[in-house]
Amino acid sequence: MSDTADAQLFPELERYVEKNGLLANAKGILAARLPRILGQGKTRAEGLDLPPAAIERQQELLALSLPEDATKDPGVRREMEAAQRAVDEHADHMRHPENRRRFALQVLRQLEGVTTGNKDNHFFAGRFVLVPDKSGLSWSWSMTPHYAMISKIPADVDYVVRAYEASERIVEKWTMPVDRFLDRLSLAWGMARHFNEDENVLIADVARLFKVAVQDDRFWNSPARRNFEDVPEAVFIINLINWRRNRDSASGPNFELVPATLNQAHGSKSRAFFVPGNTEGTIVRPMIYIRRVGK
Repeated sequence: MSDTADAQLFPELERYVEKNGLLANAKGILAARLPRILGQGKTRAEGLDLPPAAIERQQELLALSLPEDATKDPGVRREMEAAQRAVDEHADHMRHPENRRRFALQVLRQLEGVTTGNKDNHFFAGRFVLVPDKSGLSWSWSMTPHYAMISKIPADVDYVVRAYEASERIVEKWTMPVDRFLDRLSLAWGMARHFNEDENVLIADVARLFKVAVQDDRFWNSPARRNFEDVPEAVFIINLINWRRNRDSASGPNFELVPATLNQAHGSKSRAFFVPGNTEGTIVRPMIYIRRVGK
């Protein structure tokens, strides 16, 4: 990722925008997308504090309907044509499995001091699995292939590397002491059990309510949207993994996970929760219910 190259991506469009005051007077979708095309704002990758990648800016330009006189400007038209070629070539390149494999290996090679590899048909780095979408245009760092830490990462090696570092920071921020996790898990389980019709409490329901259970005293003293902290989806699986690896040293309530049947684990309506079966998270075991055992 070159800041200089990115800054010069659309010089003719920038000239046109400045000359016609287009940015200052933009409304609606133009106001939302034009700054991103010019390199302002943030990438679409959720949880990554970087400006839009060059490929994202090119895609945004092609998706936006500019004023008719802008598309007639020779310089702007050349930049739009160049963007179309770049986007088409990028899509054609990434759709090939071998190119996606090379891209993943290039990312892994840049992760210094991290154990990386390919296992069970998944690329991994440390505790994360690198997951592409079907097109290869969007990537995620996930806890197991199912629970993304940072998703919608553009197929730009530097962005994927930076997203790995950001994923590590998320884990460090949100990993709780096991005893505190059990306390919050007990609260989330109790809420899920309250709304459940039988004794079988779905892990998926507990994970959903865990985002409420981990709120601090400010929220519980005054339950309001302004006091609610958005919690990443992966926080539950982060702490579930940490608990399963360290539960022998924990005190307090105890829980057990119930394996899912084949019917419960598969299909579009599956509510199964996939727990890692190895250190890298490349193997998963589908679980369905969580039960509180003992006191």
